[in-house]
Amino acid sequence: MFAFLLGLTWLVLTPICVWLLFGRGHKGMLRVTGALTLAALQAVTMIAGFTQESARIPARTIAERDPRADADHAAGLPATPAPAATAAPSPRSTPACDPRIPNPEAVRLSFQGRALHGLTVYWPASPAQCDTATVAVQQAGRRLRIFVQEGVAARQHEGAHHVPVRVERGMASLTLRLSAVTRHHRRYVAINGHTGDRIPLRSRVS
Repeated sequence: MFAFLLGLTWLVLTPICVWLLFGRGHKGMLRVTGALTLAALQAVTMIAGFTQESARIPARTIAERDPRADADHAAGLPATPAPAATAAPSPRSTPACDPRIPNPEAVRLSFQGRALHGLTVYWPASPAQCDTATVAVQQAGRRLRIFVQEGVAARQHEGAHHVPVRVERGMASLTLRLSAVTRHHRRYVAINGHTGDRIPLRSRVS
């Protein structure tokens, strides 16, 4: 109500004060009266604004207080913190298979009689280890070029096989049974087909 009356006073007195200040033939007293009236209106408006703002701040503070904190304070107990919003648990995401070309650290050869029957390749497992791998073996004399790629290889080598991968103690491995070997050598050399590096051989098993 007070704000409405103040606004109405501004609306009525402002034209009168302007006329007193700038009207022709008005003496100094009339001009001073107009100026003082405008100054008084401005002062009353500012005081009213400060009063309303001061009254609004305590009201908001009281509304934001936790009633349980008031009850604890009255009983002489330590204040109970307001419960924080419980975040919804994020679903556990299983890391997807990360197809990659591993770097084999060892190869174990298995023999049947004197013929090479199969081999097992070992390499460090990754956090997103694939369950399967693509492997191909190319023999040239006593050299065995071994191509390994986790997952399904985009580029398939001749004689490639898709086999399961085992993980044990941080090491991944796969076993490939060879269908036929054209020549037999007493000492085979395993080669990483992707890099050309030699792969150490583990002891043979029958």
